[in-house]
Amino acid sequence: MMNDRMTDKQLDAYCEEWLRWCDTRKFYFKPGAQNVLARFQAGKAKEPPNARNSADMQWFNAAVYAMADMMEHEETFACFRLMYIEKAGNVKRLAHEKGISRVTYYSRARSFARRAVSLSRSFQTAALQMAQQDAIATEKV
Repeated sequence: MMNDRMTDKQLDAYCEEWLRWCDTRKFYFKPGAQNVLARFQAGKAKEPPNARNSADMQWFNAAVYAMADMMEHEETFACFRLMYIEKAGNVKRLAHEKGISRVTYYSRARSFARRAVSLSRSFQTAALQMAQQDAIATEKV
């Protein structure tokens, strides 16, 4: 996992890796049952993305989704979503619409990402501790 002292460039790369990971995940699951008519339609042949299967990305994904629902992260998530997920163009216009500077826009997006990295590390640590406690409890039985 990346550390909390990532440069902006490293953080941007980490978030891009997360997006590739998200795009790749859908190829792990079998598609649902199709009706007869759907089977006759031409499929959308698309080369599956090839992101590495990373436990870090699973924890980061959980942190992003958890924080996205928290009111205290509403402003920073809005910038994160626009910058990384929607890849919205014309940052100056978007920042102006939000009543903030371009620098503040980038700062908010990256602040959300840094907090998500930190929360993902906490999730991972908590899961590891629970697994260790379960192992100890199992040994006692």
